[in-house]
Amino acid sequence: MQVAALDLVPYRLALRESVVWNGERRDHREGVLLRLTDLEGRTGWGDAAPLPGFSRETLDQARAALEAVGTVIVGRPLDARDVLRPDGAFATMLDVAGVPSSARFALDLALVDLAAQTLGRSLPQALHPDPAVVLPLNGLVMGALEGGVASASRLAEERYQAVKVKVGRATVDEDIEAVTAIRKTLPDWVALRLDANRAWTWDEAVRFAEATSSLDLDYVEEPLAAASRMPELWVDTRMPVALDETLQQPGGGESIRGWAEAIVLKPTLVGGLMASLRMAAAARSVGVRSVLSASFESGVGLRGVAASAAATDAEPAGLDTYRWLAEDVLGPLPFSQPTVDVSALFGAPLDLEVA
Repeated sequence: MQVAALDLVPYRLALRESVVWNGERRDHREGVLLRLTDLEGRTGWGDAAPLPGFSRETLDQARAALEAVGTVIVGRPLDARDVLRPDGAFATMLDVAGVPSSARFALDLALVDLAAQTLGRSLPQALHPDPAVVLPLNGLVMGALEGGVASASRLAEERYQAVKVKVGRATVDEDIEAVTAIRKTLPDWVALRLDANRAWTWDEAVRFAEATSSLDLDYVEEPLAAASRMPELWVDTRMPVALDETLQQPGGGESIRGWAEAIVLKPTLVGGLMASLRMAAAARSVGVRSVLSASFESGVGLRGVAASAAATDAEPAGLDTYRWLAEDVLGPLPFSQPTVDVSALFGAPLDLEVA
């Protein structure tokens, strides 16, 4: 396998609803597609889309990093099987190079895409010999009490296996009321996940944990502003805690311990596809579940997250951000429904027409 050319294709996609990132309201999403072409004319695609307010690098910095990597990999023979190993020599070399997270996701994804075609595999099969055939998706609930209950009820009727609710934006009492009402609305077979985005003080988190202890919550992502106290919170309250922002910090993977219920892996933010697979393996070794989640990437990036989810624990994946895209670089993708037919989604390599 030998990369003959590396191209960067910028994109700007309109959103259906504006979103606030880094204190700024935005109505579009920007990124750059990475196209790797080998000597046989096969093409691998990746997606670099730093998330404002969350990514450490800017889009310009991600582009510059990819251009710099291009000077190293273009024309260099690569072992396709080594490219697919999260702890392989090539992945280790890129780790040492310190490629920014979003650029690393694009690079990992494009190389895996190319290696998969070289070996005659689908993208999920390149990451795992027996990936999930059907991938469940996580439904997202946004809004106040009345709207949240109605939204959760609709998602249950559509047969979503998991529903995620944003908390921490209202008072703790209001969150308790809303989550209690939503849990009562959902059938027992629907997992209820919460995301607090580090909104609560210690006392607020304890109050919420005590008031919702009987609700059979699947997990609560990052409940504490003082994130280092999450193990203590689990010991004191047995709140099922999931790691998210913690994993995005340098050395965050070292925080994966058995007290956590789950880890939420966003390849754009945690260091790329290979870093995500390494964290998933570390989590599995201590009995912690891995949930793959998107960061408002284009359809190219979302496909990569879906392939990663199918290749790990096949937990309901967080691809809800697809609903926000008013347009995409790809045709319609099946991410606005409760499950994805993995074989159908990855039945053929991407045929993407861009300048």
